[in-house]
Order: sequence, then C-alpha cells, then structure tokens
Amino acid sequence: MILWILAALLGAGVAAGALVLLSRGEKTRASGTDGQLLSFCGGAVLSSFVLLTSFQIVGAWDLQATVRQHASDEARVLTKTYAAAGALPPSDREAVRAGLRDYTHTVIDQEWPALADGHDTARAWRQLDLIASRVAALAVTAHDRTADTEAAVADLYVKRHARLADPSSITPIVLPVAMIVTGVFAIVFPALVGPTADRRHTTALAFVGAIIAFAVLLVLQLRNPYTDPLAVHPTSFRTALTRYTQLG
Repeated sequence: MILWILAALLGAGVAAGALVLLSRGEKTRASGTDGQLLSFCGGAVLSSFVLLTSFQIVGAWDLQATVRQHASDEARVLTKTYAAAGALPPSDREAVRAGLRDYTHTVIDQEWPALADGHDTARAWRQLDLIASRVAALAVTAHDRTADTEAAVADLYVKRHARLADPSSITPIVLPVAMIVTGVFAIVFPALVGPTADRRHTTALAFVGAIIAFAVLLVLQLRNPYTDPLAVHPTSFRTALTRYTQLG
C-alpha cells in the first residue's frame, strides 16, 4: 500500500513540478500557437500511453490466469499420482508417496519464490526423477500394478513443463519502458502547451499525474505473476497436501 501511495505522490509531484517550471506566461501565450497541431500531438501521446497500458494489463491478467490453471493442473495430477500409488506394494507405496510429499513441499517453499526471479529449482527435478525411476523399476516386475502410477508420473512431467514455461510469456522489457516514457510525456506535455501554473490547474494536472503513475505501477506489478503484492500463490499445491492426508 505504501508503494502505491508513493507512486501516486511521485506522479502528482512530477506533473505539478512540470507545470510550475514549464508553463507559459501570458506574453508567450498571446504570441499564438497552432492549437490543432498541439491537440493532435497531445492526443497521440495519451493514446499511445493508454494503448501500451491496456495491452500489458490484459496480457498480464491472462498470464496470471494461465499460471493458476497450470498450477491447478499439476496439483491435480500430483493427487492422482498419490492415489494411484496406493496400488503399489507397501514399502514402494510409502517411498513413492513420501517422494510426492517432498516434491510438493519443495515447489511451495523453494521453487515458487525462485520463479519470481525467472528460474526453477534443481531439487524439485531430482525429486521427481527419483519418483519416476522407482516407479519404472517396479514396472519391470509388476507392470499391471504400476501402470496407472507410471502413466500419472509421465503426465506429471508434462504438467510441470507447462507450468515452468509460463515465465517466458512475460512481456518483453521494451513495452513497460515505452509505457513509462509515454506516461512521462503525457504528464509533461500539458505543461508545455497548456495552462498557466495557477492553483486550480496545478491541482488538476497533479491528479492526472497520480493516475498515470498508479497505472504504471499496476502494470509493473502485474508483469511478473509470481511477485507481490498481486502474486499468484501455490494454493493448489497446498490443497494437494491436504488431499494426501485424506488419501492416507
């Protein structure tokens, strides 16, 4: 919340300061300017900012929905694998299920924070590989009893790959940079061609600056679905842990 307030105050301060420093005096205003050209330039700058902001908000919102769906899919397959492991011999069943529990905890406690920096964890891969190796070894001697578990583990790899591919869908850095540049132009432009710096005009432009700064911060926060304060959390994996307990 403090960050949002600071961003709004910064935008308001930039807008008000630009108006005070760059606004034209009455003599300059009386010298005449091409109003239609200035109106076109201002509209183009503002339209560019709105377009860039809207595009990134929609894209980020879609990416967040995709991240939640892929996490839910993987957690569902984890639960399916845990249930299928119930058909294994007792010692192997407990080993496979313990591996699934460890893997789920690793995703929640270690991999999810790492995804905010754009990478996964090698430990989770090792744990999943150990589970797959144990199930594959069992399949050699008891294929009928391990077929469901083996298929579930194979599906788990597919879901994991899909989830880990999500960070690559984050918009390229050029888009937020372009948005920030056009946002600054949108704030400063009225001060260059618009009203004098009286109290009413300064307050109005400061309000616009706060709105633009808020929009910029919102896009930057949404850009990475794993970062706070609008992060996607591993709720589906926590639900899977609960289901493990219910399955025994």
